[in-house]
Amino acid sequence: MAVRLNPYIFREYDIRGLVGKDLTPEGAEVLGKAFGTYIQGLSGKRICVGGDNRESTAELKPAFIRGLRDTGCQATNIGLSLSPMMYFAVCYYGFDGGVNVTGSHNPKDYNGFKMVLNGRAIFGEDIQGLRRRMENGDLPTRAGGAVRTLDVGDTYRDRIVGDVKLARPIKIVMDCGNGVAGASAPALFRALGCEVIELFSEVDGEFPNHHPDPSKPENLRWLIEALQGSDAELGLAFDGDGDRLGVVTKDGEIIFPDRQLMLFAAD
Repeated sequence: MAVRLNPYIFREYDIRGLVGKDLTPEGAEVLGKAFGTYIQGLSGKRICVGGDNRESTAELKPAFIRGLRDTGCQATNIGLSLSPMMYFAVCYYGFDGGVNVTGSHNPKDYNGFKMVLNGRAIFGEDIQGLRRRMENGDLPTRAGGAVRTLDVGDTYRDRIVGDVKLARPIKIVMDCGNGVAGASAPALFRALGCEVIELFSEVDGEFPNHHPDPSKPENLRWLIEALQGSDAELGLAFDGDGDRLGVVTKDGEIIFPDRQLMLFAAD
């Protein structure tokens, strides 16, 4: 079955668009078939699939998984997942590919798909290749497909805790923006030895408090206020799928990503 979607949603590094207009469960299923066909052409078939807490993810992710299964892939549903958690699962468990269904830092009425293959991100021409497969109907059905579930949360946390050692305990304020990070980030940082003051950790795909994009200074206002009104030393904020980090200091200074990168590189 050939399907033509808005070509605009096939971006350089992911697929994302407006739910109901650009993205539907039917389109997600055909995308799953296109990805499954593509990865099997490269001699792979084991794919893990996670997703964020948006209401639309509850429809798009099962549809995508059905598409994978119908092409003969072995799909592993890892449940509610940070995008970094999906990347970790692909490498740690040796999956041939991985997908996170997420709108990331975009408004609640958007969603999308972040994909990796053999440990590398799918981007550019690979994404356009998926679009062409969907349009020309090159989506053969194969037997042998299966779906299972796997909880990777504890393994992900334990790996980070084993790798990261704090020089001293620290008290932080953490704004999860009602995104999927609220389900795991506070507990993870406590396991690292931090004392955590939580803001908006309730997982709510309506994002009732503010837009889940910490790269925008206006979305850090609550974090700065809470930090300056407490005895915490540092403020952290996450986007909708936990792969964007906002950092603020006690005096309200925002440490933008380019400066964060320099700190990480020096470590």
